[in-house]
Amino acid sequence: MIRLKKLTAVAVIAALAILFTGCLGVKTVDQYSLVPESTGGKDVEPAPAADSVISLNYNRKYSLNPIIATNHSNQLVCNLVYENMVEIDNNFDVIPNIITEWSCNEGGTVWNFKLDTTHVFHDGTPVRGIDLSYSLQRCIFADRFTGRFASFQGCNFSDDSLEVYLGIGDTQFVKLLNVPVIKYGTYTVNRDDFPPVGSGPYAFSEDLTQLVAFEGYPNYDTLPVDTIYLVEYTTAAEILSAFEDSYIDIALNDPSSYSSLGFASSDETHPYATTNMHYVVINHESTVGRYVAFRYAMNYAFDRDYFEDQLMSGNALASSVPMYPTCSLYPSTLADSLDYDLVVCKRILENGGIMDYDDDGKLELMQGAPDLTIVFLVCSDNSAKNGVVRRFASDMESIGITVEIHSLVWDQYIEALENGEFDLYYGEMKLRADFDVTELFDIRTKDNEDRNINYSGNTDPSFLNYINAYLSAGGAGESGDYERRQKYIDMVKYITDDGGLITIGFEKQQLIVHRGIIRGVAPNAGNPLYDFVNWQITLK
Repeated sequence: MIRLKKLTAVAVIAALAILFTGCLGVKTVDQYSLVPESTGGKDVEPAPAADSVISLNYNRKYSLNPIIATNHSNQLVCNLVYENMVEIDNNFDVIPNIITEWSCNEGGTVWNFKLDTTHVFHDGTPVRGIDLSYSLQRCIFADRFTGRFASFQGCNFSDDSLEVYLGIGDTQFVKLLNVPVIKYGTYTVNRDDFPPVGSGPYAFSEDLTQLVAFEGYPNYDTLPVDTIYLVEYTTAAEILSAFEDSYIDIALNDPSSYSSLGFASSDETHPYATTNMHYVVINHESTVGRYVAFRYAMNYAFDRDYFEDQLMSGNALASSVPMYPTCSLYPSTLADSLDYDLVVCKRILENGGIMDYDDDGKLELMQGAPDLTIVFLVCSDNSAKNGVVRRFASDMESIGITVEIHSLVWDQYIEALENGEFDLYYGEMKLRADFDVTELFDIRTKDNEDRNINYSGNTDPSFLNYINAYLSAGGAGESGDYERRQKYIDMVKYITDDGGLITIGFEKQQLIVHRGIIRGVAPNAGNPLYDFVNWQITLK
């Protein structure tokens, strides 16, 4: 039976009538085969919107282990089967979940966590400290969480507590723990293995075609449906078509991606914050990149409001510092002082000796030097990024600088980065919830080159000193916010004065549902299906 919130008796009868026609529990489907050709001798037409079942897409070619799941559809499914240790809201503050209390020593190298012991795995066993320790140590080696726990050195646990030790202090470490919890000893590697045991509101059916409401979940009685059906579509066109035909009821979309799906205006779009930062880095080893004045001037050379426009209104937030603008630590005054201003940009260049020496309308690095031309590297698979770069090139032309745009496919783009064949490059990376930018400034070595994306050629160790001072500042929680904010400002000032990193802004992503079918949707930065227990789903 399907449990419905606020559904009339007539609607229930209609839902049950469709439920027992046999159009449920299909394991693998294509665009046209979700509904069998016939049931009980009577042809069944494809269902209209609100087809009396809730279905999610998944992909059997990828794992349903939440720690190693890289497919976005599978990650969405896992959000209902597994609980995160904590949740992160759209201001990047911590929401207690399995972990309810936390504290750390001065410097943030030793953390103590208290667990809510009422949480139970789907096999009936309680969630304990050993399970969190086990899950955390599996996350450390998973590509999905690469670099997130690089400073982890070990942990102790009891039934209701977890103690974690870090090599490099981080007084916001708890923000990194929006990671899934699995039962000790159930981690699986092969995609064909049954997924690990979770403690979320839903459990996998034995044949992995359904999610079934878990009676041991604390808020079981308020779950909006008893069963969620898993269907499989693989291409973007198939997913979009299935969503339009209501064979899929919930979808994720990245509006900045080359694979962005064109959902209809009649659908409901719920944007949510992400740590996906767009930025520009200057090559310190290039001819023009060696000039501090050039690096500093570039802070004022990018129209970040134009970046918002390129990603469409509501799908991005401009930011001139590497932190999401709604964060409590966000330094608004400093950020405003770095706003786009071509007059300021040109003045800084001229004060640094980069000016029009021969009165031809073009800037030169010095008397007798050729007109200044800079090479700007950008990946070709994203129209928004290329739009920002083209706007920059037009602005630079207006003040006397020629920009050569090298828009390359991904493999060629990475090769050019590795070879230093640029003056500036446009990048995107997913920061962690503590807004740690270490990878952009860490000196590249053989030990860290796989996760290090410092292509700037900058080897100044002071950057890491400022970053680590920010991460270890203050205590856990609001009590240390003032000191953290000050250390963050110190870090950003050093970065912007040198001009090594120019922040453009942050993406939002979208949770898409059918209009009028689902209410109470509240996606957040760590979980698009957050608070699913309080969703209201009306099935007709």
